[in-house]
Amino acid sequence: MRRHRLFESVDLDETRELISRVMQPHSLFPRGHAHGRSHMDFVRVGRLGIGTIQFGGAIQVDVEAVDGYFLMMFCVAGNAEVHTAGRKIVVDDQHAVIRAPGEPFSALLSHDCEQLVMRIDAAALNGDSASLFDAGAAVSLESGPMRAWKEQLKLVASSPDLLNVAAQNPAVGAHVESLLVGLLCSHDPDHGTSPPSTIAPLFVRRAEEFMAANLAGPMQLQDIARAAGVPVRTLTEGFLRFRSVSPISLMRQMRLDRARQAIRESTPDVRVATIALDSGFTHFGRFAQAYRERFGELPSETPRRESLR
Repeated sequence: MRRHRLFESVDLDETRELISRVMQPHSLFPRGHAHGRSHMDFVRVGRLGIGTIQFGGAIQVDVEAVDGYFLMMFCVAGNAEVHTAGRKIVVDDQHAVIRAPGEPFSALLSHDCEQLVMRIDAAALNGDSASLFDAGAAVSLESGPMRAWKEQLKLVASSPDLLNVAAQNPAVGAHVESLLVGLLCSHDPDHGTSPPSTIAPLFVRRAEEFMAANLAGPMQLQDIARAAGVPVRTLTEGFLRFRSVSPISLMRQMRLDRARQAIRESTPDVRVATIALDSGFTHFGRFAQAYRERFGELPSETPRRESLR
């Protein structure tokens, strides 16, 4: 991983901004006066992102919502306390945490903590797997498939040649992705294997109607749950089971679809940034990246209608 160093910095604001570019927006609060050099290593392999993060001192990390992917994290050095959904989860080299798209959490990292993080695009998981990930917030790495997962992940991360080939060759990357995701999805032997139902309960439909009517404005997971009349966890589990996606991910897809339609119906004199803002996106760089991932082209490359003369 060291050959894929993304950055080194002694500035926490710069550290936060650079990490946010590949993970999600978050807040950093130093714990104590001493703070050294932060760094992050990161590489994409298929639909996975594998990285290590160290902050150079004890720190609190607050994440309002995991940004459209599943997050897996454990510590290769030091330890962390993760607070989420009213629970405290101790994370170290034998215990990991998984967070689903849209889920908030707060982590207290020891001064010597180095995290190994893996972001998993939602498209890499089917409905059953997504539900399994959400149900398994705390995961032991001490036995069974998870020990095998950790061994394989360390093998990939510690082999520069294998990592480079997997990152550059889509076929090899897909094999590595399949192996790592397959091992993760087998960590709960009691989880059922029946496909998710295509018939959604009323609260899911209410949430979808609320999102569709409010795409242009700011919207938090708590707002959607309140409109649907259910707790946040019930809402998230319902979407993962019946829609195979989290509420936040579906909202992002709806916003992207609206933006694409607006771009195609607009004339070239209308700024794409204005359309993005009207579709609920406040960060143009992340909008453009998500747009390309969903539609295979940048917003500026989408054909528009001719100007009226």
